[in-house]
Amino acid sequence: MSDMRTFSEDAGRAWRAGGWPSVMDELRRRIMDRIGGYVRRFVIEADLSRMVEVAAPPEVDIRPFTGPDWALLGDLGRSRLADQFREAADAGRVCLVAWKRRQAIGYVWFSEKIESQHERYELPLPAEAVHVGQIDVVRDERGSGVASALLSTGLRYFRDRGFQRSWIIVHPNDVAAMCSIAGVAPSTVLGTVGRVKVLDWMRNRYLELSPPVPVVLSSQ
Repeated sequence: MSDMRTFSEDAGRAWRAGGWPSVMDELRRRIMDRIGGYVRRFVIEADLSRMVEVAAPPEVDIRPFTGPDWALLGDLGRSRLADQFREAADAGRVCLVAWKRRQAIGYVWFSEKIESQHERYELPLPAEAVHVGQIDVVRDERGSGVASALLSTGLRYFRDRGFQRSWIIVHPNDVAAMCSIAGVAPSTVLGTVGRVKVLDWMRNRYLELSPPVPVVLSSQ
């Protein structure tokens, strides 16, 4: 019932933040994700020892955000996400937000575990690796370097604390996400993870590629 009550408002925010794909994502998460199905994603690893530092665009400030008022994220902080973000922050996950003229224009999450409660997958994350979770940038700022700056800032923070690698789970067609992470640090597709879900029952399986496949930037 909560999803039905909040869909209209969240769909409007999704449209302003990301256009039609974001609206469809809101609908999918409320219907298909609850019913279930099969999905397949790439697992991409980045080498933090060779990362480059990407500066934030002009007028953009990137800093940690812990709430408690996730509505401050504006169109990025839709009703469906508020509880998820609150639970993630309480669990110790790190959220960085990009602000421009006091408006949130992007965010990214980092964690030291990959758990179904937060990521909808269960994968054994190496001890020296940090997981890059949800990342989103409002559509008017996409392509401006905000995503790369968010990743660079967060990965530099974890690299300085001893982490050597990062993992991110992305859709095979999400070229933008793959280019963003590869633009910050040399990256390879380690393998694929498939997930089968039927209502509350879920299983996932990780298949490693041998050898891993380098992620090549489209500009190269």
